[in-house]
Amino acid sequence: MQTNHFESGSTVRLLIPEPVWREWKINGVDADSLAEVQAEHGSAVGYEFEWGQIIEEVIEGDPATAPCDPEDLSSLALCWNFVLSGVHGEFLDGGGNLGELSDLAVAVLEDIEDSREELPEAAREDGLPACIRFDDGNNISAFAIFVFGRSNIARARDWVGSFFIPGVLPLLIDRLRGENEAASGANTAFPELH
Repeated sequence: MQTNHFESGSTVRLLIPEPVWREWKINGVDADSLAEVQAEHGSAVGYEFEWGQIIEEVIEGDPATAPCDPEDLSSLALCWNFVLSGVHGEFLDGGGNLGELSDLAVAVLEDIEDSREELPEAAREDGLPACIRFDDGNNISAFAIFVFGRSNIARARDWVGSFFIPGVLPLLIDRLRGENEAASGANTAFPELH
């Protein structure tokens, strides 16, 4: 799927990706828990990409299309959960898991979020909009982007579609892969420690 589908908000029904099933199998998830998670994600909608999915959860009804408004930051309006299927599979191959992938992704994204405060005030909105926060994802995603204020959704969607997905996400994925390779190399070099 192309980024323009994301920017237009044209969601599709999403299936649970293979690495998630694989991790559940590794962890021995029982049938009742598996049925519960399947039911929870059975109605998931969002966007498919070659690197994974974005699950879209609208929190407050239909989004407005007004530009980012700092006065409208009082309530959570939308959540995009990023499912990094390829990297998740690589973490499983290296002996890691989704929790470790998520912790690392959130730490890197928090650095990006913190760096917003270091920019001159006039440049902050060109970087990371104030209405966006990075955080832990749901139980199948590596991280989430939360958008606060219904009137900010269009601005946030534009920023994520035109800047985050093509510019920041590839760098994040490369960093996650590098960290996983380093950790996997350490695990093979010193297997008696693990």
